[in-house]
Amino acid sequence: MTARQSIFAALTVLLLLFSIPAPAAPPANLRANVVVDGDTIKLGDIFDGAIAQADKVIAYAPAPGRKLVLEATGLYRVARAYRLRWRPTSRFDRAIVERRSLIIETDQIVDAVREALHKQAKLTDEMDVELDDRAMRIYLPTNAVPMVSVHSISYQQRSGRFSAVLTAGDRQYSAAGGAHKLVQVPTLAQRLYADDIIGARDLVWKPMRVNRLDPRTVLNESKLVGMSPRRPIVAGRAVLTTEIQPPTLVKRGKHVTIHLQTKFMRLTAKGKSLQNGGRGDVVRVQNVDSGKTIEARVTGPEQVTVSTTGALALN
Repeated sequence: MTARQSIFAALTVLLLLFSIPAPAAPPANLRANVVVDGDTIKLGDIFDGAIAQADKVIAYAPAPGRKLVLEATGLYRVARAYRLRWRPTSRFDRAIVERRSLIIETDQIVDAVREALHKQAKLTDEMDVELDDRAMRIYLPTNAVPMVSVHSISYQQRSGRFSAVLTAGDRQYSAAGGAHKLVQVPTLAQRLYADDIIGARDLVWKPMRVNRLDPRTVLNESKLVGMSPRRPIVAGRAVLTTEIQPPTLVKRGKHVTIHLQTKFMRLTAKGKSLQNGGRGDVVRVQNVDSGKTIEARVTGPEQVTVSTTGALALN
């Protein structure tokens, strides 16, 4: 083989080598919904098939509990930069990235504020705590301790308003709202009607905000037990003094027993009440035998008592 033939053969081999196409990268598939734990987004989080470069960081992750939307244009640029075989099918292609988190619920925040009001603000009463942001939640990284504490709190006695600085994880948060004194109020366990007599077993105690109570609210059990509703009263709400009355022990047109008792004698007679009356009320009663009408004091169910001045009416 001549020198020229040798050079040609070598060039032919090189040409053949360079003309062999490089193996194509496998096609990549977009993940439309992604959840990450850390504070970065990697190529492998967004695309399937990018095995060799899966650990490449391409963006910062959103804050815990938040979402980040990666649009088609930006995704295509990432794919081209890392030589991935992917292109958007339309401008609506996107990847929604959510940061996994630990959640401190509203109730936990309220409990922490209530405890701080007792310890830091020196409040001794039971309090109803209400946040201005009633849906407030705190989102923490998955490696954080899911606890919240109150760094500082201030309370205005007159308005019932508070403002607090909360600490959760390595961040601080602001919270504000109202804290109002609660009082235990007797309520009915079930609906009662006129002529029902309220007993101790009919009562259920409930905490209620003082600033929302009607001045006529009955707060003492002793002022409810033994009374009757003037009209039906539903269960579970505060009872007003204007809604109750002594039970009707004698009813108009019904028979009663008339009593007279002195040191020397004890007399009874049959009568008919001309009025409704509760214990202690003075009602007009007609003696059935004599037909005379007297005034008597109600002392029990279908029982009335007359004074010595009304004794003649018993004859």
